[in-house]
Amino acid sequence: MKTYFSTFITGTQEIVKEFLAKRGVKIKLLLDGLVVYESDYPEREIRNFHIFNNTYLLLRSFSNLAPDAKSLEKILAMVSHDKNLQHQIAINLPSRKRNFKIVSSLENSMVPVSRELLQKLESIILRTPGTRLNIQKPDLEFWALLRRERYGFFGIRVTYPFRHENYREKGELRKEISYILSFLSKPNPKDVVLDPFAGYGSIPIERAASFPYKEIIAVEKEDDLISKLKQKVKASGKKIEVIRGNALALSGIQNKSIDKIISDPPWGEYKEVPDLEKFYESLLLEFDRILKKEGVIVLLIGAKDIFENILQNKFTNIFQLQKKYDILVSGKKAAIYKLVRNYENK
Repeated sequence: MKTYFSTFITGTQEIVKEFLAKRGVKIKLLLDGLVVYESDYPEREIRNFHIFNNTYLLLRSFSNLAPDAKSLEKILAMVSHDKNLQHQIAINLPSRKRNFKIVSSLENSMVPVSRELLQKLESIILRTPGTRLNIQKPDLEFWALLRRERYGFFGIRVTYPFRHENYREKGELRKEISYILSFLSKPNPKDVVLDPFAGYGSIPIERAASFPYKEIIAVEKEDDLISKLKQKVKASGKKIEVIRGNALALSGIQNKSIDKIISDPPWGEYKEVPDLEKFYESLLLEFDRILKKEGVIVLLIGAKDIFENILQNKFTNIFQLQKKYDILVSGKKAAIYKLVRNYENK
């Protein structure tokens, strides 16, 4: 049994708690954006927990620390004086990753610390055979993290993105957001899934990669995105139907034929939307037409007030807001909405 700590999108603690509970994982500490847990899952499976931004093998933890740079240096000093540290590092290092660097983070921001402290800790790590200090191109990272809740952590990062994942197109969703949206839809092997604003395919590709399904339909109307969408779908190796179409008039989608609608509609930033109120109204009307009786809608929305106003004033008898999660996406306020059909008012 090993202990890990993972960072995740702030505002999604409830989702993370449910995710880990379904896997029988014991949570030791849950903060807004970070969770500490015990698991006997193989590390390769821990790396595939796409709900997390990053995951680390916990070597040491601390509490009652002031959230400042001085306390971050205190963490490094305490770790350096730990007589058992070298042994812990030696038994937990990945066999093929030995070019390391040390990273210090204060509330998700990199913070410079005393070079003397870093050198002392580096010298301890270098006692492990085969390790080499490589600040420019490391394949192994030791992280010291300090949180505003006064908790500190020191560990080995176990999640590393593939090179192609480091680059995202402007407006393209991160993998973990796409995973969360899909997870909230309560995936089922019989699902017919639709993303009417597929864009670069983040949601349909993640839905296909991480969950069972019967059919996935990715709709996009922008000519410049269609070819890129098809390329990414092909590269994923997943069975996803790509359709050129208008999300507000899905003529190719039959009435009451879709189980799950999962999407990130335009926010009016990267794609101009002249009238968001009219846009959301038309969108929800079309969703009403194509969604099955027990269907689920999960949306990522930037213009929260406008969307909620339309939902409350014009669709109360049609859709019920089951869940709402306020989050940040690239520093911008947004919310995840889970809608189901409202039968109470019918």
